[in-house]
Amino acid sequence: MQHDQLDLTQQHLQSKQQAIRFVKSQLVITIVISAILLIFDSVMAYSALTGGLIATIATAWFAYKVFRVSPDNAAVTMLASAYMGEIYKIILTGALFICAFVLIKPISAAALLITYFVIYMTPVLVSVREDRAEKSSAGNGAGDSKIKRERDG
Repeated sequence: MQHDQLDLTQQHLQSKQQAIRFVKSQLVITIVISAILLIFDSVMAYSALTGGLIATIATAWFAYKVFRVSPDNAAVTMLASAYMGEIYKIILTGALFICAFVLIKPISAAALLITYFVIYMTPVLVSVREDRAEKSSAGNGAGDSKIKRERDG
């Protein structure tokens, strides 16, 4: 039982670290896209920044809601936290979009929405990149010691 609890705690910590990497990557890509667009048009740049921040803030909020629950809690509590985090994420996203379109004038809707979508998809791209990196290192034998450490535990 103690070993299972350690594994659960370790998995929770790894997932939390992955969520932090996702939020950081979203923030970095948002800033890069906005900086590139600033060369062409300032309205597009701050619209893209707004769209990227909407996606990043919503993801960070969801991660906070999910990972504030200890892995020691019952599965039902953890699942409820994930569902509530997703509901709040949707509400927060809607509210931030409303604020953006009402309060920011002029705004480039295309830049805001395209950047939002790109940033929203960033965790998928980061996961694919990490999976490919793990597979390539495992193919080179570099991952063998990691697998052996995890197995020997």
